[in-house]
Amino acid sequence: MNIFLHKVSYRMLTLYRIARRHRVYFLAFIFFIITASITICLDNKIDCFIKLNPLHERWLDVFFIGLTWLGDGLFSLLAAALVALAWRDYRLTIHIVIAYLLSGMVAQGMKMIWAAPRPRAIMEPGVYKNFLAGISGVGHNSFPSGHTTTAFALATILALHASNKRWGLFFLCLAVAVAYSRIYLGQHFLPDVTMGALLGTTTALFVYGFININLRKRTAGEASVVAGN
Repeated sequence: MNIFLHKVSYRMLTLYRIARRHRVYFLAFIFFIITASITICLDNKIDCFIKLNPLHERWLDVFFIGLTWLGDGLFSLLAAALVALAWRDYRLTIHIVIAYLLSGMVAQGMKMIWAAPRPRAIMEPGVYKNFLAGISGVGHNSFPSGHTTTAFALATILALHASNKRWGLFFLCLAVAVAYSRIYLGQHFLPDVTMGALLGTTTALFVYGFININLRKRTAGEASVVAGN
């Protein structure tokens, strides 16, 4: 039991050190989560949804339809393939793929458990007139937002690997924009994207921290064998 607790505390300390090393990214992320949480507490999710959609124009529709694709799982896989082929950074490639798969599985499991309705499924006709034909879905798999989960998982992994930490804020801004696109397109409520952001970010942090630990141990072991020979 003591050994187990020691391993858990060691890994949690490692994650804390990683987060501290990238504190600008995680402080900005926490600010986003707190702001979203306060907004959720001040209004019910339908009123909040309407207030977050004050303006709809054709060019914005096109923009957000394109932007939301950054949260598609195919985009993450393409990003992983690009990193592997162009930069040959296989550790980053593995992190992207595992973070996408793990966060996606958890998100899909939560969708089945909660079976929360999408905005168009519960809002009375005439209450909101900006749903997009063929885009705003009707169903009961709204919570959490899968696109937001994927976007934040990818953004966090890229931020943790970036040599210039300023890139982390750029990746975070893109992930936040993807989250808003899900609300703009009538696919999700604010709580859905907030949970997706939390899920994607924490999953990516754990993947980055735990896989690095395993690789370091393996490398250290190989070095010991070489030294012994």
